[in-house]
Amino acid sequence: MPRKLPDEFEGKELAPLCIASNLSEAKKIESVLDRKGIEYTFEIVEYSSKSVFSILFGGVKEGVMFKVLKEQYDFCRELLAKEGLEKNIVE
Repeated sequence: MPRKLPDEFEGKELAPLCIASNLSEAKKIESVLDRKGIEYTFEIVEYSSKSVFSILFGGVKEGVMFKVLKEQYDFCRELLAKEGLEKNIVE
């Protein structure tokens, strides 16, 4: 499996690729990256969504941030976009 622990990337520059807000999204993202043999790691992060409710009521949530090697970011971004996961991509 291409998923690795963060310390396995020591000395390499990682780029935040996307954030999954739930388990279903995280599994889809993992599947896309795994099928292409992309090495990645992830961490749990807090984020705020851009919905009307979060603007009105505040809404910090936890999600899974996937990180890839910086040189693979553009390729991975295209992979996720082709799978309909554009809304998850970190710009």
